[in-house]
Amino acid sequence: MKTILLSVAIATIAASAVQAQQAGDPFKKTEEGWFWYQVEPEPKEPLKNEEAPQQLKKQAPAVIQIGKPKKPEALSVEWFQTEYPRLLNNAVDNPTDENVQAYRYATRVMLDKASNFTRTFQRQSLLDPLLDESVRSPFSSAMRGSYQRWSLEQKRKATEAISKKAGLWVFLDDKCHFCSLQYPIVERTAKERGFEVIYITPDGERPSWLMGKSDVRKDDGQGRHLKIQVRPAVALVAPPDNITVITQGMLSQDLLEERILIAGDVAGLVTGQARKDAFPEERGILTTEDIKEIGRALEKDPKAIVPSAQEKIQKRY
Repeated sequence: MKTILLSVAIATIAASAVQAQQAGDPFKKTEEGWFWYQVEPEPKEPLKNEEAPQQLKKQAPAVIQIGKPKKPEALSVEWFQTEYPRLLNNAVDNPTDENVQAYRYATRVMLDKASNFTRTFQRQSLLDPLLDESVRSPFSSAMRGSYQRWSLEQKRKATEAISKKAGLWVFLDDKCHFCSLQYPIVERTAKERGFEVIYITPDGERPSWLMGKSDVRKDDGQGRHLKIQVRPAVALVAPPDNITVITQGMLSQDLLEERILIAGDVAGLVTGQARKDAFPEERGILTTEDIKEIGRALEKDPKAIVPSAQEKIQKRY
């Protein structure tokens, strides 16, 4: 049995040797490496039509036709912007009768154009109430005085309405000379407009010049919190936590009341018709949102500015 197996093995090795001789000695072909068997290349598939390279066609460069700029209409604003300086330069550089006369008559035409615009502008102001500024504040001397008295009365009423919702903190110091001068002004304002006042001093001691039974308290950090640097200082206090410093330094009564009104308005203490009466100078003024809405309408319709602006102005009266 072993002899048969050995014979088979010898025959197999012999056959392999014959094949090796036919193929040549692989060890002598070192450039082919250890993998000396030959791999036949795969046949190349023909390129499809869309994959075939295409030759770029030479195209002639595009020629851009630039037309001559349109000349502005004679004696229009655009015409004057370009031609008027030229007429002036010609008249100055070469002041002949012809050049100077051309410049003078061009000036006459330009001024007459401005006069025509001014007359139409004024006519619109007189005949269109929405464009008449005297509707908001009268210009005539006869009406001006009455209007101012009425306006001051409305502001006084609005300030008294604020006193029902807010009070005053007044920061004083016995060593401050101007504090003694501000004190009677604050007291008079508080009495006439109905404000409750709390006087705050650094140590809580009552200043020597303070009269009556005024409420005096110690500064327990209020001044530091409100960044009070100069005394006398006045703050409008609307409970629970709306505090506005309206002055650091001395103020007259009319200016003090004006700042109280503005601070109360910012705090939302003046609303409705009372606010419109207190600030009549704001009547008819377009708000930022109104102007944005007019702009949006103008983007849709170039002629929408007149009706859209009229609608918004009417709502502001």
